[in-house]
Amino acid sequence: MAEVEKRYWDRVGMYVTRKFAEEWIQKMGESRPTGGKHLDEDIEEFVVAGSATPVELRDEIKTIFEQPFEQVELPADTRAILFADKMERGRVAFLKERKGEGVTLDEAKDMFQEALDEGVAEILGVEVGSLAVGLGVASEDDSGADVEHDEN
Repeated sequence: MAEVEKRYWDRVGMYVTRKFAEEWIQKMGESRPTGGKHLDEDIEEFVVAGSATPVELRDEIKTIFEQPFEQVELPADTRAILFADKMERGRVAFLKERKGEGVTLDEAKDMFQEALDEGVAEILGVEVGSLAVGLGVASEDDSGADVEHDEN
């Protein structure tokens, strides 16, 4: 099997193929061009960033693929996502294995969630419990329900 040519694209925080990059660029062109916010570490505030045009993105990809392959350490947030994805893909086997060891299904689910929480927290360098990981459940205080949304 031939190896697919990939390069690390800092903009998306992962390795991409040319095909994936083109699909991503097309999807970005279809979305609203309002851009997003990013953390400016110098001023410790989130600032609005304009989104790059499809032409700029294609030039970026062209430049990336003109360079030889370079192994990079993935950002912590990307590593945490990959870890969580791997855990979720192995969830059923994890639960069945624990049940085979004699624990109840509820205990097995708690053990799974604990392993997921601990793994993500370790990767991100935070304490367990400081994140809403797993089921996406946040407390009422953290729900964002008090934020007014501008529909413009």
